[in-house]
Amino acid sequence: MELKKIFPGQKLDKTIRILSVKNINDDSRNAALGDAFFILEGKAFNVFSVLKSIERKVSCFIADNKSRREVASCSLKAPVIFVNNIDAVYRKAVDIFYGFNSRNFKFIGITGTKGKTTTAFLLYHLLNSLGQKVSLLGTIKYVIGKKEYEATHTTPDYLRSRRIFSEIKKQNSKYIVMEVSSHGIEQQRVSGINFERCVFTNLSREHLDYHKTMNNYFAAKRKLFLQNSNAISIINKDDKYGSRMIKGLKKVITYGAGSKTDFIAKGIILSKAGVRFKLYYKGKEYDVKSKLLGRHNVFNMLAAIATTFSLGFSLDDIIKYVATFKGVEGRLEEVSDGIFVDYAHSPDSLKKALLSLKDIGYKKIICLFGCGGNRDKGKRKIMGNIACRLSDFTFITSDNPRHENPLDICRQIESGFSGKKYILIADRKDAIEKAVEMKRSQHEACLIIAGKGHENYQIIGDKKIPFKDKEIVKTCMKLC
Repeated sequence: MELKKIFPGQKLDKTIRILSVKNINDDSRNAALGDAFFILEGKAFNVFSVLKSIERKVSCFIADNKSRREVASCSLKAPVIFVNNIDAVYRKAVDIFYGFNSRNFKFIGITGTKGKTTTAFLLYHLLNSLGQKVSLLGTIKYVIGKKEYEATHTTPDYLRSRRIFSEIKKQNSKYIVMEVSSHGIEQQRVSGINFERCVFTNLSREHLDYHKTMNNYFAAKRKLFLQNSNAISIINKDDKYGSRMIKGLKKVITYGAGSKTDFIAKGIILSKAGVRFKLYYKGKEYDVKSKLLGRHNVFNMLAAIATTFSLGFSLDDIIKYVATFKGVEGRLEEVSDGIFVDYAHSPDSLKKALLSLKDIGYKKIICLFGCGGNRDKGKRKIMGNIACRLSDFTFITSDNPRHENPLDICRQIESGFSGKKYILIADRKDAIEKAVEMKRSQHEACLIIAGKGHENYQIIGDKKIPFKDKEIVKTCMKLC
């Protein structure tokens, strides 16, 4: 594409106007021949220090007028286009290059601390089962048509999302189901997307290393709903933040187990085989069955059912397909008899996972978990206390220590314990092996390995080391 088409209305030299651009980029690590490279400040490093090394690859640089001095000091041979308000120019150029128009799709955005992934995958399953062409962007993976891609972020950044939307358009997907993180909202990754449905699952302590306070965290989530004022909002009214979220919104559908919601779950029966409950909507009763485990999944099902129904589909058909949903990798996933892998890595999610196992009939629970390094340190003692109260024995171990000493993190978790119902084993593989060995000797017990779920790595320093809880368990079972 010629530069003049990417920058309509921009005054460009005749020789620059007809330059051919093969791609738009803002990351020097993957700069390729023919890129139009946007010099965006605010990165974790000094972007100006790498410009000289990539100038032979790019067609041109686009820089903010404010950074003329820094760019000039680089003595670049590739042409430089200076613009005012580079962020706005960048977004417009990306949209033009990748042919993005929000009206080409029906966007469904799901936000909340817990339940985003299960709700998103269930929605994806329902729409697929109902004969719709749908794509999915979430924590575990991005699904475009029949292709799957590794997810780099729960909510991809502006540039990658437009590349993905371009591919989705080729696959003729009508619906796009997106998990929308608070980071994604704050960093304007969903800017320019007009969501037709916005779903709120719940809010509890998480990401306070980034947001600092729960009010800030809530305000970040609320922006999604305020910025999409014409969307229909599907809100968990049983959550205390859900009641706050509703205020000021024009079109709201509520769900919960309380009597003052639109979609109501009653008569909930929990077992090791799954969940059953009565769904009430406008005076009519429906029997819902699911293979999903735990009370928390009742709310995820309500969110997905209410959203799909709001799109014009039959409740009877929706409920029929809820029963065929097999669940999500790493979300209270039973990987061997009585051994579960779960993504729970916050106080509330760990508590709900442990209570779910009690609710479905396990009399004894062995718990294994850790806390991520360089993240909210305040939750470590809290999670230790939860594990101490709700499990019969706990293995405290490592979980993505990053730049912290794993043993220091483990000791901060340990401070939440009283009594001797735990052991500290910083090496996660060793801890899993010991936990599986304990579980095998106690047939009435279950084991939950929490924190990483679907993840296939450990982050140590700046490196991602291959590691998957489920695979370690399978190896243990083969060797036993």
